[in-house]
Amino acid sequence: MGRDALFDLLAVHGLLVRKKRRTTITTNSKHWFRRYPNLVRGFTPCGINQLWVSDITYWKAKQQFFYISFITDAYSRKIVGYSVAENMESVHTVTSA
Repeated sequence: MGRDALFDLLAVHGLLVRKKRRTTITTNSKHWFRRYPNLVRGFTPCGINQLWVSDITYWKAKQQFFYISFITDAYSRKIVGYSVAENMESVHTVTSA
């Protein structure tokens, strides 16, 4: 019996144990801060540099997190700017422009 057949058999009988993934929680969406409206909804860019969008992600290196802020052109989907910081202060997100 192969690995896949064994896993199928265990799953049928409810004996398959799933791995618990460790995830890092970096966002608290249930906060009391003001939520700003989506100004981009319904807008379709027809050329480059008409709409820039940004995103923040994190990267874990050894025991420390680094936060990377990207600004991307929505039409060409090319990265216009980025910034790497050790915290998520607003000054770092602005410097990527």
